[in-house]
Amino acid sequence: MPISLNITYAVLAFIFGSVIGSFLNVVILRTPLHQSIVTEPSHCFSCGHKLAWYDMFPIFSWIFLRGKCRYCGAKVSPRYMIIEATTAVLYCLSYLVFGFKWELAFSAVLLAVLIVLSAIDIDHFEIPYWCSITVAVLGVLSFFVFKETPWYERLISMGVIVVIFVILVLVGGMGGGDLQLMAGASLLLGYKVFIALFIGVFFGAVYGTAKKMHDRKDEKEISDKIQKLAEEWYQNQLDRDIGYVTDGHDDIIVGSISEGNPDIEWEFLDENVWKGLPEKAALSQTLRENITDEREGGFKIFVKGDKIERVKYSRRMVFGPFLSLGIAVSWLVGSQIMNWYLGLMS
Repeated sequence: MPISLNITYAVLAFIFGSVIGSFLNVVILRTPLHQSIVTEPSHCFSCGHKLAWYDMFPIFSWIFLRGKCRYCGAKVSPRYMIIEATTAVLYCLSYLVFGFKWELAFSAVLLAVLIVLSAIDIDHFEIPYWCSITVAVLGVLSFFVFKETPWYERLISMGVIVVIFVILVLVGGMGGGDLQLMAGASLLLGYKVFIALFIGVFFGAVYGTAKKMHDRKDEKEISDKIQKLAEEWYQNQLDRDIGYVTDGHDDIIVGSISEGNPDIEWEFLDENVWKGLPEKAALSQTLRENITDEREGGFKIFVKGDKIERVKYSRRMVFGPFLSLGIAVSWLVGSQIMNWYLGLMS
C-alpha cells in the first residue's frame, strides 16, 4: 500500500476514534446514573442548555472554548478532551498495528470498553458488569476468529488468572470486578494475559505506593476521628453493662465508606466473645452523621476487653485503569513483547 494512502487511513482512524471518544464520554457520564445514552440530547450539566454540534467537535471544541461552556461559562473538565484524544490515538495505533484485519474490529470494541470501565472505576470504584461481559464475549469469539492461538492456551490462562485473582480478592488486594475483567481478557489474550497482569500490577503498585504516602496524614486523621466516635459509643455499652467484649478476649469491627456513606459489616463480628449484642444501629448512625467528607475506604476497629485499642483506616484505590492499560498493551504489542523476551532467554 502506498505510504500516502496508509497515512490517510491512519488519519481517518484518528478522526473516527475521536468521534467514538466523544460518545464514550456520554456513556461514562450517564451509565452510572442510569440515564439514556441515546434519547436524551447532550447538554451542559451546569445550565442545562442543549449543545449544538459545533459545541461537541471532538478535542477541538474543548480547546477553542478554553474548557468552558459557551452559554454559561461553567468549567468543563479536561477529561472530556483527554478521553477523546486517547481514543483517537489508540484507534490510530490499532490501524497501524493491524491494518484492515479482524483484529482491528476487535480492537475498536475492546479499547472503547477499557476506556469506559477505567473512567467509571475511577469515578465510582466499580467495574460495570457489561464491560467485563463484553471483554469475555470478545474472548469467546476469538476462539473462532483467531485460531492460531490454541483453545487450551486460552483456558489454561483463564484458570491460572482466576486462581491468582481469587487469592488477591480474598486478601483484599483486588475487587471482584478486577477478577471478572482479567478472566475475560485471558480468553482473548491467551498467555499474553500475563503481560497484562505484570503491567497492571506494576503500575498499580507504583501508584498505590505514591497514593499511600500522599494519603498518610488524612488516613491518620480519619482513623483518630473514627476511634473517638467508637470510644464514646463503646463506653455507653460498658455503662449499660451490655454489648461489650468480655475480659481476655478481643474482636474486630469491620466497616467501610462507600460513596461517602459509612457502614459496619456486622456479619464479621464474633458474637461468642461479646456480652450481649452491641447496639449496632447507634454506631452506624453516629459514623454517618460525623464522617461526611470521606469518599471511599475501609476501616477496622480493634476492640480488646473494655477498650477500643486502635482504629486503622485505609482509602480505597482502583486497579481497573492499570489492568486496562496492561490489556491494551498486550493486545496491541503483546506478541512482540513475548518474542523479545523469548529472544533474551535463548
